Amino acid sequence: MDGISSRKLTWEICIVGIAIAIISFFFLPEIIPVHFAGNGVADDFGNKIEIFLMPILLLAVTILSGIKSIKYVLMHSKTWLTVGQYNLMIDCVLGIILIAEIFMIYASFV
Repeated sequence: MDGISSRKLTWEICIVGIAIAIISFFFLPEIIPVHFAGNGVADDFGNKIEIFLMPILLLAVTILSGIKSIKYVLMHSKTWLTVGQYNLMIDCVLGIILIAEIFMIYASFV
């Protein structure tokens, strides 16, 4: 339970997302899919530099979720959350963003 109540997992997810983007950048084609329709088919394409939008989003969520005033508002709005529940919620959001990043990279090669 100590791992959930700390922000270590949050930063690890963020660093993994940044590392995946940096490593995959050198192997991606020049044009990559950046938006997908509901059926999973790419309907918008962009330059491969856009792969770094996901790590920027990961970093922004990680930093903003650690600010005490934002954390207080999110933990005490309508539902009282414990620190562990709050960190788990943030980690799930980051996990979804990381999965979207991996899907973008995968769709670039298929």
